[in-house]
Amino acid sequence: MQTLPKIMVMGVGNILLSDEGIGVHMLKELEKENLPQNVELIEAGTAGLELAHLIEDADFLIIIDAVNAEASPGELFRFHPKDITIMPEQFQVSFHQVGILEALSVINLFGNSPPTIIYGVQPKSLDWGLELTPELSAVVPKLKEYILKEIDYINANLQFRPREYE
Repeated sequence: MQTLPKIMVMGVGNILLSDEGIGVHMLKELEKENLPQNVELIEAGTAGLELAHLIEDADFLIIIDAVNAEASPGELFRFHPKDITIMPEQFQVSFHQVGILEALSVINLFGNSPPTIIYGVQPKSLDWGLELTPELSAVVPKLKEYILKEIDYINANLQFRPREYE
C-alpha cells in the first residue's frame, strides 16, 4: 500500500480587511469537509518568512490568497509560483508586506520547496470588515470544489492535476 503524501493547504490573508481574508475564510469552509488524514490545513494569516519551516515539511502545498490581477471581483486564478515571472506587472500575488512567495523563495534556496499551486481570487474590497463581499462569497463553493478535486487528484496520481483537468 502506497503512503499518501502530506498535502498542506494554506489559507493566507487578513480577515480584518474583507476580501483580503479569502484564504482564511476558505480554510473555515474546508474544515467542514471530511478531508483525508494526509491533508493539513494551515491558517497563515499575513505571515511570511516565518512559514518557511512549516512549508518545507509538505510534500504538496496548495495556497489560497487574494490576488490583484485587475480582473472582475471573484475571478479565480490557478497558477504555479514560477508562472509569476511571466505575469503582467499589475498582477500582484499578495497584499502582505512579506508574502508567501518570499517564504517559498527562501526554502527553494535550500532545495526543500514542495511542489506548489496557488489559487488566487480577485478581491472587490480591502476595506475594514470581517465578512467577504457578496461577489467573493458567491465563488466560495466553486473554489472549494476545485481545491477538493486538487486534493483527490494528488492522492490518486501523486502530482498536481494538469491545467486542462477540471
